[in-house]
Amino acid sequence: MNNSDVCVLVTGVGGGSLGREIIKAFKMAPHNYKIVATDASAKSVGLFETTHRYIVPEANSEKYLDSIQNICSKEKVQVIVPGSEPETEIMSKNKKLFSEKNITVLTNPWKTIQTCKDKLNLTNFLTSKGITCPKSILFENDSTIKQIEQYPVVIKPRSGAGSRNVFLAHDEIEAKFFGNYLLKHGSEAIIQEYVGDYEAEYTIGILYADNGKLITSIAMKRLLEGGLSTRQITKGQNNDKKYVISSGISQGEFNEFTEVRKAGESIAKVLDADGPINIQCRKTKDGILPFEINPRFSGTTGSRSLVGCNEPDILCRYRLFGEIPQQPNYEVGFVLRDLQEKFITQDDIEKIPKI
Repeated sequence: MNNSDVCVLVTGVGGGSLGREIIKAFKMAPHNYKIVATDASAKSVGLFETTHRYIVPEANSEKYLDSIQNICSKEKVQVIVPGSEPETEIMSKNKKLFSEKNITVLTNPWKTIQTCKDKLNLTNFLTSKGITCPKSILFENDSTIKQIEQYPVVIKPRSGAGSRNVFLAHDEIEAKFFGNYLLKHGSEAIIQEYVGDYEAEYTIGILYADNGKLITSIAMKRLLEGGLSTRQITKGQNNDKKYVISSGISQGEFNEFTEVRKAGESIAKVLDADGPINIQCRKTKDGILPFEINPRFSGTTGSRSLVGCNEPDILCRYRLFGEIPQQPNYEVGFVLRDLQEKFITQDDIEKIPKI
């Protein structure tokens, strides 16, 4: 194997997706990568970031794994990096299928992914290990809100990705509404304590592999201003305090943030991670409190690569060649984001192979 030219398959590459961020990272890497991109939709912008692109079935299709294997064989893929939550799960569950073909899948173990998937059970698990988390309870019906000690509270799906369907409730009426709204649309809901201040919110990226043989971490203090990075902004009913729920589009300040990074590394170890972990947290008077943990690469992957911490490249090199970098010496400063348009013709779309 030529260790300077690696073929990677990145799945789920729609606009603003995790897969799109992973492609950005591999393009910024100091090593050469042949990037193969897949998505279930021909109108996914990430497909047009490489000439090696394919349309595949949805991850829950019986044909999905066969399709991916056919692409791997055709393109001589060495590494698969899933770019969506459903694909992360199915790839983790079927790692052996690919390893038998000498294909490395960059995901955490199935057990770690399942631990993180249920947000209520995850909170209880971390609390049992001595890690302080926001108080969380299951919303079952209107009577559940009697357990709320203080408003506002965050109401969100028990399982699910990032900031999707996350709401801030300031009183009983709102708590009942949002809880029942999620139940009506098929999601179990949890009520989570709103902790700290939005100006002390961080996102942490950790690579933790082989019981700590590989550890890297990077933290960004989130800039929650403007419509791009905020999902909901409200004022307190009895004060002028601003309450913010962040969107899935992160921007902000990269710096050492040692205390925050070390807290993230400790959580990754407790979770028996063997891959990428992303943690959203707030620094409070009670310490670093995690309120969202995802056992995968992050929507901030491209931003981290831009300042010098290229997680997909680091993990890929470690898995293939055993390379262990020193803690990345990344740039200190701000990464700001916006939206960028790309023109694609109908002819471009029709030329993408369906596998």
